[in-house]
Amino acid sequence: MQLEFNSSSEDIVLDYTPTNQPDWLEDKLLNNEPFSLKYTFHLSKSDHIPNADDDGSYLFMIGKIDGQYFRINKHVLNTQYDVLIHKSCNLELKYFVVNNRYSVFKRLDELANQQIIISDSEENAIPILEFRKIIKSLPTSRELRLYVESRMTNVLSQYLEGVKDSGKAYEQYRSKREIGGMNNQFKAIHDYELFKYTSLLETLQHMLSNFSNYNERQWQKCILEIILLLYPKYIECIPSVKIKDYYSNQQKATDREIDLMLIDSNGYIDVIEIKKPESNYILSTGKYRDNFTPKRELSGTIMQVEKYLFHLMKWGSEGEKKLTKKYKSQIPFGIQLKISNPKAVVILGRDNDLDKSQLFDFEIIKRKYTNIMDIITYDDLIRRLEKLIVKFSPRNNND
Repeated sequence: MQLEFNSSSEDIVLDYTPTNQPDWLEDKLLNNEPFSLKYTFHLSKSDHIPNADDDGSYLFMIGKIDGQYFRINKHVLNTQYDVLIHKSCNLELKYFVVNNRYSVFKRLDELANQQIIISDSEENAIPILEFRKIIKSLPTSRELRLYVESRMTNVLSQYLEGVKDSGKAYEQYRSKREIGGMNNQFKAIHDYELFKYTSLLETLQHMLSNFSNYNERQWQKCILEIILLLYPKYIECIPSVKIKDYYSNQQKATDREIDLMLIDSNGYIDVIEIKKPESNYILSTGKYRDNFTPKRELSGTIMQVEKYLFHLMKWGSEGEKKLTKKYKSQIPFGIQLKISNPKAVVILGRDNDLDKSQLFDFEIIKRKYTNIMDIITYDDLIRRLEKLIVKFSPRNNND
């Protein structure tokens, strides 16, 4: 028996090709008696369509195209309501019947007691991906047979010697199916990551080509969104955080303001400083004693961030309590903010116009501060995103 779907017109047609002589079907049609195919499609003469091709197959009209949906008649599936399946989910036999006798939509209809809609765009509908997961998770005929044999083995082995261990075969089969399902889930995650990093790269490149259109606050906000997606260890960023400075005035503590304070999943505090990407921020063009030295913007930013970290450490446990209390509503419930060897992330400048000697000296500068801060150029971000895109591309994923 072969069943196929045809929905090229407004009608949804089930094409049935019998493998043996269809005398029984001819009798049913002649006597106008109802019948079923694979215990799932309940049909009668009124559903039959003459086949102009005369190729031995039988055609039955089982539904209509209804806008963006395949509408399958309720009497065909023996359900309470017509079944709606979005047209982006192609009609396949496996979506209707399992093991040649298990009617999928009949069971869904009985369990839900409401109209079944397969769609990503409707409320009270089963998303297409979830529907496919349901179908894939249903046991195959082989799995059912192995399960029954396994249960029988458990009973027989308690009373008889030398009984074949069917339980092991069942467990091995289940393991293979579960691993296969996990692989599909990992592939979906890989596809999402590829889309995410590709989108981030395109966004960053567009921003760098038009950075003069952003003011400093707008630029920081957009770059921060990219950073939080690129470095998922951070769960929150709080702007304009005041911290105590006990050294500017010996008589009374004053405040400093951190532009952006990062919080990781355990509540530990770090600092991020984001500058707009002017290309001359990093190194001098001339040498001092045969070395390229940091320009004022780079050295000033480093000094500024070092002071933030110094004063955070000085504030210690008192600062932890005050910051936790102040920002309680902005951080996840139960997290206590912690100041323990905070580090900084500094994002500024471009390095795409530096030669090898300049890049070498710049790397020395970055490594000098690596224990307390990461100095990242916008070209560093581009290269990181490009490498992640390569990593999650299909050719690197054993697909």
